[in-house]
Amino acid sequence: MSVARRIVAGRARTLVMGAVASATLLSACAKKDEAPPAPAGPPLVAMVRAADWMGSEWSEDAIKFGLSEMGLEEGKDYVLKTTSAQGDIATLPSLLDAARDEKAAVIVALQDPTLQVAVERVKDVPVVFHLLSDPFAIGAGTTDSAHLPNITGVYSPGFGDPEQERRVQLIRRTLPKAKKLGILFSPDEALSVNLKDKMTGSAQKAGFTVVAQPIASVAEAAAAAQALMAQGVDAIEIYGNAAHTAFDAIITAAKEKKVPVFSSSPFEVMKGAVAAFYPDFQEGGVEAGKMIGRIIKGESPAGIPFFRVETTKLLVNPNTGVQVPAEVAKEGTVVGAPAAP
Repeated sequence: MSVARRIVAGRARTLVMGAVASATLLSACAKKDEAPPAPAGPPLVAMVRAADWMGSEWSEDAIKFGLSEMGLEEGKDYVLKTTSAQGDIATLPSLLDAARDEKAAVIVALQDPTLQVAVERVKDVPVVFHLLSDPFAIGAGTTDSAHLPNITGVYSPGFGDPEQERRVQLIRRTLPKAKKLGILFSPDEALSVNLKDKMTGSAQKAGFTVVAQPIASVAEAAAAAQALMAQGVDAIEIYGNAAHTAFDAIITAAKEKKVPVFSSSPFEVMKGAVAAFYPDFQEGGVEAGKMIGRIIKGESPAGIPFFRVETTKLLVNPNTGVQVPAEVAKEGTVVGAPAAP
């Protein structure tokens, strides 16, 4: 072979080897950039709570019922994992990041603060929300049908009372001589602040003087309640996950001063609040469960409209020392009363 041919052949071998090496490198880089495969086994449904109170537990049961109505069985067709910020809203980003890292098929965002963080951080995983008041203020959508493509869910404006007028009238009718209304709220929760402002406006129109006391953390709830009662309030309304989480401490402090507490949670009425207007948590949870089931079966959340819970209920506790007027009690359910036939 001539020198020229040997040079050409050598260059050809070099080009071939270089091409093979380049292809191998590109293949390795491509594999590195690919997302890891989804975990084997049933799809993961990651439920993230902002706080733990009985409403979230009841809603979880209702969500499971909705999934069963879609023909899906826990452990076989999906795995449910629940985590909670326990009222510490600053931990929500890490909980949602963990759900993404675990390759959740669906993230369930319970309560407004959880959805707010999900809107900011979760773009590539389906999200179904529940137990909240206003997904539009959070930026999840502009109408029930026009929303972020990976997010859908269930909501109830104002937790059954958009302007908080019914709650004000409930207090006025129950305590006709009351003059000063106290509000406990969470200043780091946008919804809590919004509801506090609406309650303040509606209460002032009804002739109340209003005093609002922020709760900086769950641990400070009892002290906040005591500070509020020191200002001579005749009744207390509570808003926000910190207040709901610390309800036992709040109601204990209120009982000592004989100040009646009102709530938007029926579970807190069972634990000592006088009465509550509230949305139908059962209906909302079942609808959220059906949405999760549709997504597990392959449907995109982009095509699933938000569901607005319209049904509201009233629960009254006759054992708080407050004489609830008969005309108020008959409009709702009384704790301890026999179920209607």
